[in-house]
Amino acid sequence: MPRSFPAVFAAALALAAGHAAAETDETAAAEIHPGAEIAAELCARCHDISPGGAFRQYPPSFAAIGVFRPASEIRWRIVTPPLHVSMPQMAWFLTPEAVDTMVDFIATLDPPPLPGAETDDAPAD
Repeated sequence: MPRSFPAVFAAALALAAGHAAAETDETAAAEIHPGAEIAAELCARCHDISPGGAFRQYPPSFAAIGVFRPASEIRWRIVTPPLHVSMPQMAWFLTPEAVDTMVDFIATLDPPPLPGAETDDAPAD
């Protein structure tokens, strides 16, 4: 049964749109830091792992950790957290390379804006 031109054209457009959406998904996936994937799996139940996550004392957001802790301390706290903290010892779950990836991810996060601080998004007077 012959198909009409509009039907074939519509099918071609749908196929092209699906291909473009797949490329967008692949690009977005490629931009995700490998440490973010580890954090989403192991840390997001307790910590805010988003860029610019709000400052919290317990459990701290990853953005706050990146501001207040040097890389060596971040690494140490991932592997052997203080005894009074309920965080598991990630050395049981992560390889040294994965710990380095996590430290790198935390260090790349932008800090959240401080309360009351002006942002670029504020309307001009």
